Amino acid sequence: MHLRATGFYFLEKGRRSLVRIRLATEEDVPLIYLWRQDEEVAYWSSGGHGYSAVTFSQLSERIRGQRSDSRSLMYMVEIREDGGWKPIGSCHFRDFDAVSRSVIIGFTIGEKSYWGKGYGTRALRVFVDLLFQRYNLHRIQLDTFDENRRAIRCYEKCGFVREGVLRKAFWTIHGYRDKIVMGLLREDWEKDRAGHEDGS
Repeated sequence: MHLRATGFYFLEKGRRSLVRIRLATEEDVPLIYLWRQDEEVAYWSSGGHGYSAVTFSQLSERIRGQRSDSRSLMYMVEIREDGGWKPIGSCHFRDFDAVSRSVIIGFTIGEKSYWGKGYGTRALRVFVDLLFQRYNLHRIQLDTFDENRRAIRCYEKCGFVREGVLRKAFWTIHGYRDKIVMGLLREDWEKDRAGHEDGS
């Protein structure tokens, strides 16, 4: 199991946890907004299209309006560094379906200097554990575009399976790309968790 809860913080299991997830607050708005203004971050997280851009006030209003029973919630990704916790990205779920117990998630490491160092994979595992354990989910879904191979590798390491390809269904500033739809079922997550716990 990857998750250890301490109050409203959700950490990797273990005494030397390096990654944690927490709910986003209004104090995080300037940093999230800064990440979203970065062209490279915006491209790999959403294709860089205009509809993904939000104003500072829109972002602030969204986070201020978060409630425990919301169909969507935003969280911050933090790593342990220099004796404290440093925010390096954000993640969220949306379209919570109380009948099918499913959500669609998004995940972004906004601090580019931390790309390629494994923090994204570790944080996504914690986020997935949080969603299955705290929301009793049956299924988690995400999507990206075919060119985003680094993200796809990360998702596969966390147990997500490619479930479909929608041809030229993802528009980016460099043109249309194939949309890759990926999913993770609770039963597969439980098998993976059991394997980690028994050392297999």
